[in-house]
Amino acid sequence: MMKKVQTNQVKKTDDVDDAGVGSADDGFAEGQEGAPPAATVKDADESTAPAKQPVEQEDTVESLRKKIAALEDTLLRAKADFVNTQRRNEKSRLNAVQFANAELMRSLLGVLDDFERSLDAAGTAEDIKTIVEGVRLVYQNLKKALCDHGLEPIDAMDLPFDPHVHEAIMQQPAADCDPNTVLEEVAKGYRLKDRVIRPAKVVVSKALESTSGATEKPQGDQASGAKPSVDENA
Repeated sequence: MMKKVQTNQVKKTDDVDDAGVGSADDGFAEGQEGAPPAATVKDADESTAPAKQPVEQEDTVESLRKKIAALEDTLLRAKADFVNTQRRNEKSRLNAVQFANAELMRSLLGVLDDFERSLDAAGTAEDIKTIVEGVRLVYQNLKKALCDHGLEPIDAMDLPFDPHVHEAIMQQPAADCDPNTVLEEVAKGYRLKDRVIRPAKVVVSKALESTSGATEKPQGDQASGAKPSVDENA
């Protein structure tokens, strides 16, 4: 009788264990409310991985700072070079202005030497022709030195009056030439390359008076005596 009771108790205990296990499995079935979230490998990696974003940002900021420092250094060097270049150019310009006529002065030194020799010879010369030849030689050397530097005489004699290169100081009746013709050159004019630095001072012809007493007027305003425009700064 005792053995039968023990057998029943053991069977009942087994049934309770099986029921408990089954109910536990049913309570934590997937998809039911209250079930704990399943842990995944990805979540574990993310929870244990170090924060990389702040480090990368720090590297980027440091790189930008270095680039800015390099650009600032380049800018300062370029500014210094520009200032030095300006100073050199200004110095070169001042030297060019100050010694612009150095070559001309050098060529005129030979003429100055000729003048000194001519004056020395004039003090002891007995023949006037010797003095004249010395003066003529000085004149030729001076003329050549000026022409070598771009100075050219302006033609005027027997040419029509040109207010751009001639300055009429007087009009004179002339029967053997057309009106407004240069009759006499009082002072020779010169141009430096293409610029007139001194117009030729000339005497210009005008028409003869008629028998009625009227005087023919010169054509246009060529013989008006107006001075040509000359660049005084040339």
